[in-house]
Amino acid sequence: MVICFFGDSLVNGTGDPACLGWAGRVCVPLMASGRALTYYNLGVRKQASREILPRWEGEFSQRRLEGFESRLVFALGTADTAILDGRRHVPLEETRTNARAILSRATGLAPVLFVGPPPVSDEGHALRNREINSVLGTVCAEFGVPYLDVFSRLHASQAYLKDVRGNDGVHPRSAGYGVLAEMVSGWPGWTEWFI
Repeated sequence: MVICFFGDSLVNGTGDPACLGWAGRVCVPLMASGRALTYYNLGVRKQASREILPRWEGEFSQRRLEGFESRLVFALGTADTAILDGRRHVPLEETRTNARAILSRATGLAPVLFVGPPPVSDEGHALRNREINSVLGTVCAEFGVPYLDVFSRLHASQAYLKDVRGNDGVHPRSAGYGVLAEMVSGWPGWTEWFI
C-alpha cells in the first residue's frame, strides 16, 4: 500500500525533534506489524489549500506504484487561517472551493481521508480554525469522505495544548504529535483501511 499525506507544516511534523510528526507515528505500528507500506509525507510548511490544490495530483501520480493499493490523506486549514500582512491568508470561501476541487479529483483516484486542523494557542487563530473545521467537515460530507474533527477533541486536551504553548504556539513537539497520532490511529476511518 502507498499512503500519501498532503498538507501544511502540521502534516510535515514541524517542531517534532523525532522528525515523525503525527503522520510518521501512525505509520510506525503498521510497518512494525509487517504490513508492506510505502509512506510519503508531502506536508509543506506554510502551504495553504491554494498551494496544495495545484500540486497534490502531480505529486501523487509520481508516487503511485503498479500493483499497490493507494491511499490519500489530506490535512490542512491552519495555514489558510493564518494572518499574513494583516489579513487572513486564504478567505473562507476560497478554502471551501479549494477543498471541493481537491476532493472532486481525489475521490476518483483512491480512497481518501481528511484530518481537520488542530487548535493553536492564539485565541483569534484558534477561533478561525474552529470555523474552518466546520466548513471542511461539511465539504467532506458532500463527497462522502471520512472527516476527523481533531479540533474539538484537542481543544480539551491539556497535554496537547501545553506542548503547543511550550513550542511556537502552532506546532507541538513530540508529546503533542503523539496525542494527535493516537487520535488518528484510533479513528475508524483510519483503522478500516487496514482490515
